[in-house]
Amino acid sequence: MIVNQKIERMLQESPNRKQLEKMLRLYQPLLLKIEKIIAEKSQLIIGIDGHCTSGKTTLAELIHSFFESNIFHMDDFYKSHTQSNSSLEHASNIDFERLQTVVLIPLVNNQNIDYQAFDCKTQLLQPIIQKSSKSIGIIEGSYAMHPQISHIYDLKIFLKSSYIQQIRRVYRRNGYKELKMFIIKWIPNERKYIKHFHIEKLSNYVFKSLH
Repeated sequence: MIVNQKIERMLQESPNRKQLEKMLRLYQPLLLKIEKIIAEKSQLIIGIDGHCTSGKTTLAELIHSFFESNIFHMDDFYKSHTQSNSSLEHASNIDFERLQTVVLIPLVNNQNIDYQAFDCKTQLLQPIIQKSSKSIGIIEGSYAMHPQISHIYDLKIFLKSSYIQQIRRVYRRNGYKELKMFIIKWIPNERKYIKHFHIEKLSNYVFKSLH
């Protein structure tokens, strides 16, 4: 199998073999499943959700390194401060309408995709990103498996971290000032959403964070 061959090659060539091997062995069954699916059908859409800092983007990039794919980040579809709040009880900060219009509908229809990522710092949409149609589309990030969009996925993946792990990683990644907002708002909101919609239970694969 191509996946197994590539894993062995990557391990042989990596200067950090121990750390890479741990990650590759964890995700090997998932990679083999993806390989099997795309051998049988022309298109696969994957959703990766989970706790913040649990490695969602890292997993999306790992899948991308094995298969021809496009990655779309939920962070690129946040609402600006000037947009009206959604009536959704959870994930009201996500512009699902824009996500569906510019990414999900073309993705489902195997079309090329042109979209603009939202920059939270500037509160502006960035220049247009153009992506040609690929056999695999990956939507990754918090709220990726919200019921508004979860029906499109062929595979649903959930990554979990303990609360303590999240605090440590957010502090390392974002610093003390942003950590406070994560503790007060983002982490509690995210965990309420996961519990309310049973995101972990409805996933095809659940992995505990490695880092």
